[in-house]
Order: sequence, then C-alpha cells, then structure tokens
Amino acid sequence: MKKLFLSLSLYFLAISIHAQSITADQLVNRTIAFHDPDGWWDRVKMDMVIEMKTPNRPARLSNVVVDNINGGFEISVLSNDKLLEWMVDGKDSCDFKVNFVAPTVAQADSLSLTVDRAKFLRNYYTYLYGLPMKLKDAGTRIGDEVIETTFMGKPVLALRVTYDESVGKDIWYFYFNPSTYAMVGYRFYHDEAKNDGEYIVLEDMIIEQGLRIPRNRSWFTNAEDKLLGTDYLKEFKVDKGW
Repeated sequence: MKKLFLSLSLYFLAISIHAQSITADQLVNRTIAFHDPDGWWDRVKMDMVIEMKTPNRPARLSNVVVDNINGGFEISVLSNDKLLEWMVDGKDSCDFKVNFVAPTVAQADSLSLTVDRAKFLRNYYTYLYGLPMKLKDAGTRIGDEVIETTFMGKPVLALRVTYDESVGKDIWYFYFNPSTYAMVGYRFYHDEAKNDGEYIVLEDMIIEQGLRIPRNRSWFTNAEDKLLGTDYLKEFKVDKGW
C-alpha cells in the first residue's frame, strides 16, 4: 500500500512539474500536433455519419458534411419518416429540403428549416469536430495558466478558455492527456459560480488521412452528473484539397 501511495505521489509530482514547464500556447500547439499532425484541418472535407443516443429516446442517425475546402456545410437527418436537410454554402447562403424537395412555408416553420437553425448546426458541428484545432480561431482567449487537475479520475492538463462576446459568452475548460496531449474532454459553463452547463467525455479515436478525431462523445450535466446522451461517430471520410 505504501508503494502504491508513493508511486501515485511521484506520478502526480511529475505531472505538476510538467504543467509548470509548459506554456498554454505550447499545450495548444502540441494537442493540435497530436490531432492534426500534418496541418490539414483547414483544407479538408469531412463526411461523417453520427449516431446520437439519448436516454428513453430512439437513436438518431445524421449525415454531416463539413467542407473546409469550400466553406460549406450539410446535415441530413431522418426524423419521423422525413429526410430533413440543412445546407450552408461558402457564401453563407442556406437551402433546405424535405424528402429532397423544397419545403412549404408551413413545413419550414414546423421543422425548424430556417437560416438561424442551419447556421447554428454548422457552427456546432464544425466547432466540436474541429477541436482542438478550433482553439486557434479568432476571438478565442486562451488562459495563461496550464492547470494541473483531474478529469474522470485521471490526471490531466487543462486550459480555461473564454471568447470575445461576438463569438460566445460561455466559459470552457479543455482537458488533455499529459503524456500524449490528446484531448480527452471539455466542460462549459454559462455561469461558473452556479455550476451549470455540461461536460463532455471523449473516448476512442478514428484516424483518417492523418486526422485523429474522437469517436464517442458523452454529454453530462455539471451539477448532477446526469447522462444527456452520446454521439457515436460511425463513419468518417476525409478528402484533402490539394
């Protein structure tokens, strides 16, 4: 028992020394180097099939295309026997389809086939599946301190991140494996003092064309540790813009 305690103490001491020896900018660069070692994120088109499972609800499949080559985005979802599609092109113009045809005004209203919804979905999927590379985006404020803490019972290095008001108001924490610098999870608060918001646990990895993208993302509430759902990356195809 004493040997185990000593080993754990030495391990956490090593992590602490490591945290003190690396800057926040270096940590961001190293985690990006792990997930996108060839620097292709801004020049790829990703085609993903994502299965979302939430408690007490049927699973839902979505096909998501993030086209960083042309600045486009598409998502199609089968919902109540209707195939719904939201599309945003590189000029921010939006288009919508219900079973491959343009929706009626009533359909667009009832099914959220709107410009606001299309751009929200684009920003949501591009951001989450573009991490940690998206930490280099304009308007991102990386905290100066590399934090030594734990996440899901394991020692990690963490960064506190806020954003320019025009980008977002939430407070985020990102967690990284101290040995490989792989991103293992993140957490956000609307009001940190209230412990609201959610945390996301990343598991497994899909490697395609050099990109390392987390396969599974499980969402939990910060306050109750309640599972909200899990996104499973079932298929992942990457095309490079040469």
